[in-house]
Amino acid sequence: MPHKTNTNPKQTLKAGAIICPICCVELIEEEVDFEIDGAILHNVKLLRCPICQEEQFTPQQQQAIEEQLRRQET
Repeated sequence: MPHKTNTNPKQTLKAGAIICPICCVELIEEEVDFEIDGAILHNVKLLRCPICQEEQFTPQQQQAIEEQLRRQET
């Protein structure tokens, strides 16, 4: 099955934008509630593709998740 790709040549990307590997569009930062290992984390930032909903984390976002998990353990 073919994937949707960005065919809009007029789209401009911000410097340093992270692109969806599937759709070739800029990922959008969102805040969500996120469950990991049975722990619910609130207001977790992630990057999501507006087309296919693929999710990714930046290294900074991963670090913030690890810090939230440590705070919940204590």
